[in-house]
Amino acid sequence: MALRSSLFGQSQPNVLFILIDDFGSRDLGCYGSTLYETPNMDRLAASGAKFTQAYVAYPRCVPSRFGILTGKHPARVQGEKDSPHVEPERDATFGQAFQAAGYSTFYCGKWHLGEGASNLDKMGFGTIVAAGAAGATRSFFAPYTVSKSKGHDEKDAIVGLDDAPEGEYLTDRLTQETMKFIEANQDKPFCAVLAHYAVHTPIEAKKHLTKRFEQKLATMPKAEVEWEKESAGENLLVQNNATYAAMIESVDNGIGRLLGQLKKLGIEDNTIIVLASDHGGLSARGGKREVATSNRPLRAGKGHLYDGGLRIPLLVKWPGKVKPGTEVATPVSTLDLMPTLTAMAGIVRPKLAGSDGVSLVDLLQTGTAPARDTFYWHNPAPRPASTADLFSSAIRVGDWKLLDFPGEKRIELYNLATDPGESQNLATECPEDRDRLLAKLNAWRQEVGASMQAKEKKKKK
Repeated sequence: MALRSSLFGQSQPNVLFILIDDFGSRDLGCYGSTLYETPNMDRLAASGAKFTQAYVAYPRCVPSRFGILTGKHPARVQGEKDSPHVEPERDATFGQAFQAAGYSTFYCGKWHLGEGASNLDKMGFGTIVAAGAAGATRSFFAPYTVSKSKGHDEKDAIVGLDDAPEGEYLTDRLTQETMKFIEANQDKPFCAVLAHYAVHTPIEAKKHLTKRFEQKLATMPKAEVEWEKESAGENLLVQNNATYAAMIESVDNGIGRLLGQLKKLGIEDNTIIVLASDHGGLSARGGKREVATSNRPLRAGKGHLYDGGLRIPLLVKWPGKVKPGTEVATPVSTLDLMPTLTAMAGIVRPKLAGSDGVSLVDLLQTGTAPARDTFYWHNPAPRPASTADLFSSAIRVGDWKLLDFPGEKRIELYNLATDPGESQNLATECPEDRDRLLAKLNAWRQEVGASMQAKEKKKKK
């Protein structure tokens, strides 16, 4: 099959999108971690663009993934639910855009966006591996359907890997399945999504890697204070989980294998690579559940509308189009991925695609920022007993960020330029800015039909 020309005059580019689960904004070496080791992700960052203010549309798995895949803000369809699924008569994914353009499409790993009519085969993906309703694997070691960590209560098991030899590590298997697809489709355009179950709970890793990080931690200074109060619970201040560090290393090793394969096949210069997370790292808790990481100096983590829950690592390699070593400080959103990926490939967005994001092509190529300075978030399904978050909405306009906690009758206002850790509430000190942002947030909530009735979910996830 001959490669077609894109809007940018080159042969139709391949796309490899790597989505890591629960991966915090400071969980990479190139983003400042001194414990975690990510040489291959760091190499990917050096070969393209690294975004330093990348946001998700929601700080938990399902709504965030909905926004990533569709380009539509989850608040438009969420109601009081924590888990809006894709619906083929209402939504379209970027997989459908690439499939309609003649690409071979592939999805490997965590889907979690519905079954039946919402299955991947109906949403634009031709080859599917280990996807389905599961929000996590019961174990990272085969058999993956059997829980090996006390207290892990994942209801749905991942499907399709029944042939896995006992003890096989899931991250390695998903990497291998992706490599198999790429090799089989190297001579035609492809769009491949590798959606890792890592580094979501259960926190399980290879013993020899965990031991090495335990030894590394023993040489590092121990923090005098490890926890701080946060919302309905507490938040971890330091990265000190050796098993989690080992999980990250396995993901990074897999990325190294993929980069090596693209080079060996001679297609690395015609392959766009995007690496992202679905929200901030798991750092806050309402009870005594295990947490994974710390997002400090950003505040809080998964579930929260503070930047620790919303900010993620985002890397984009676009050979010949994005200068290696580019660092982008302009705030962006994962809602932008649908319009950006389709523009990169020169293909048409589906009619049902969301329009809440903007193309980042000009930003990536010339540094020209989009004509946008406002971002919105809404959390109608808090989990105070699990991740310690509360019913809330938030808006960022320029460097100002406002959070509204209706149940607490509390407004918080921060200047992120001077206070990225969101520690100095200026709501009383700056009433004009507070009222201006709140009025804009209220108008958006009304426009999208955001539910103002909190629905708490206390079950651990």
